[in-house]
Amino acid sequence: MNYYARFMRILAVTGVPLGIWAVCASAMAAPRLPTLIPEIARSIVIVQYTAENEFHKTNKVSGQGLVLNKRGVVLVSSDLIPQDIPLAYIHHLIIRVAAGDMPKIPAQYLGRTVDGLFCYVRALKPLAAPPLNISATAKPYLAQRVFSVGRLGKDQAYAAFVGVNRIKAMIPLVHTLLATESFGLTDANSPVFAYRTGKFVGITVPNPGDGMILTLLGRSVPVTLRDNQQVGMFVAYRSFADDLAHIPTHRFVVKIPWLGTLDSTGLRPAVRKLYNIKQPSGLMVGQVIPSMPAARGGLKSRDIILTVNGRPFAHTPVPVLMVQRFEHVMQTFKPGEIIKFGILRNGKPKIITIKVGSAPIPPSRLPRYYDRKIGLVVHDLAFIDTYSRKLPLTQKGVYVVLVHNGKPASLGTTPVQPGYIITRVDNHRIANVVAFKKLVTKAENTPGKSELVFEVIKGNGRTAACHVSLN
Repeated sequence: MNYYARFMRILAVTGVPLGIWAVCASAMAAPRLPTLIPEIARSIVIVQYTAENEFHKTNKVSGQGLVLNKRGVVLVSSDLIPQDIPLAYIHHLIIRVAAGDMPKIPAQYLGRTVDGLFCYVRALKPLAAPPLNISATAKPYLAQRVFSVGRLGKDQAYAAFVGVNRIKAMIPLVHTLLATESFGLTDANSPVFAYRTGKFVGITVPNPGDGMILTLLGRSVPVTLRDNQQVGMFVAYRSFADDLAHIPTHRFVVKIPWLGTLDSTGLRPAVRKLYNIKQPSGLMVGQVIPSMPAARGGLKSRDIILTVNGRPFAHTPVPVLMVQRFEHVMQTFKPGEIIKFGILRNGKPKIITIKVGSAPIPPSRLPRYYDRKIGLVVHDLAFIDTYSRKLPLTQKGVYVVLVHNGKPASLGTTPVQPGYIITRVDNHRIANVVAFKKLVTKAENTPGKSELVFEVIKGNGRTAACHVSLN
């Protein structure tokens, strides 16, 4: 008989009240937090960088990072390095170890996880911080007591702090989110552990805020309260286990699985009743983009997807959750894999096969060019730039990202506007940023040249001509 069992038997014999039993049992089952917490805290570093655009507008960014291995790879929240920020805007990326004189270690951005939850950065010099110990993991459950470890801000010398809370809800979205009581855990991207066993159960996510009603002078006003250093939600380890099992060592570009559909919706009760669908979940296909994987596989708008490789992809009757669970299942596939979809078309069952493609490159990762003389920032056309205007996917040109106020492109009777697509420069067709730069630079260096004429496509799809002075 082990010590714990013997101790409980003594309590029973001596008639100790049940409430005292619970306290003693909790104390004995809990880990040695005074020893465990400092060990966890040593694996939490601070990741910082300066975001600066072409017009030299800057923003200092700072957040927590978790050391994953001895090579200095650190996991950070995707909110710290958003998808829509061009990598060219990230300057002076560093990692700070919250110990000693808190040295600044230069770092490199490596890439983003397929699920979009996290990014990886890597220290370019030895990092005096041990990897986070996640060898022992557990599945979280309702009413479970958990704790997280984070670091306070710079003004508090990045001191370690702890949050202890209890899980009150499990939310099966794209990832399984665990909601706790308001403001109970530590900052976003903090590791979360089971209080009694010390096993790793997840990572906190940015705080969405808590809705509350403020009553003042007889009037009630809904407000959202947020605490940047305390959150009430974390994502379960099993949702991102693959991200920690395959840690990159070099820079990479993630290939996100994609079918080529937009605006799909969850199956509503009326549709289920109409087609006598017994299972609770399904997906009503919205737009099917021509020449993309779904279209090539024969999927059509208003098809109802019921199964993926012979199995239902969700078991919820809530339409919004159906869509999110479908997205989660799609993330488990890789571009190039073949999927069999069980669909209902006009009330008749059908099996179609689709080869998974790769999502289009986002605008923030496309080549950019800033012409300082006329004050214009452009990038290569992205899928969304053409599709949103119902233009052919083969459309050529460049997309206007920014226009510098006071510079020639912003002046005159026909100024260039952000969101325009430039298709011609002085009646010469342009295919991309390289061609645009070549023609504009040549015109700027041509003696006697007084203006540039851009043929553009506006946001409404109409064409126009913009005259930009070179004087």
